Amino acid sequence: MFQYHFSSYLVEQLLTFAGSRYQQSKKEVLLHQDQPLSKLVLVRSGTISFSYDVGNGRRLLLGQLDCNNTLIGEIEALNNNPCIYTVTCFSDVSYNLIELKHWRALLLEKPELSLYTAQTIAAKFQENQKINLDKLLLPLGYNIAKDCLLRAENNNPTLLREYPTVNAEAERFATTERAYRRVVSELVEKGLVERSNSGLKVVDLDKLSDYVDSFSQI
Repeated sequence: MFQYHFSSYLVEQLLTFAGSRYQQSKKEVLLHQDQPLSKLVLVRSGTISFSYDVGNGRRLLLGQLDCNNTLIGEIEALNNNPCIYTVTCFSDVSYNLIELKHWRALLLEKPELSLYTAQTIAAKFQENQKINLDKLLLPLGYNIAKDCLLRAENNNPTLLREYPTVNAEAERFATTERAYRRVVSELVEKGLVERSNSGLKVVDLDKLSDYVDSFSQI
């Protein structure tokens, strides 16, 4: 499974090229979608959010990530493409910038870092592909229920955190706020989840698991 946070050894190697440490405030944008990436961002601490805007007023939110030496932009750095997502600070963020040429040289000099990078990118692609295919092919009720189940089981350390507002949660599931509220109400009526001040909470874990599994039997 993809590990968002680098090991202390890899961070130490990267920081030899990092230079100054920077701060960015909550709600400020760290990286812009479709803009060329000139430097890697090593987020030392803080919470960030990923979003993708299709330009017609709709966007997809991926979730929040609590950073601890998290490298952002490694895929773009390898293929020279613009940034895939907009990365926004959801808290005050501390970070370092790393020149692409230094990182690429480090990959050539350190085979273990090259292997680690290849593994994490492959795992990231596989994990995101599974989530996106589920959103494309399975009903909204399944995707919301599965998300609640994963969080309740708490066995996925790389799962991005949910958002505190209904509108943002709807965008995380690539739907409208109205559709999101309707499906959540259906799950509540089935006795699977309940609303709380901190988001959706599982009422009956076994029942929710059976509900999610039922979609593979249709």
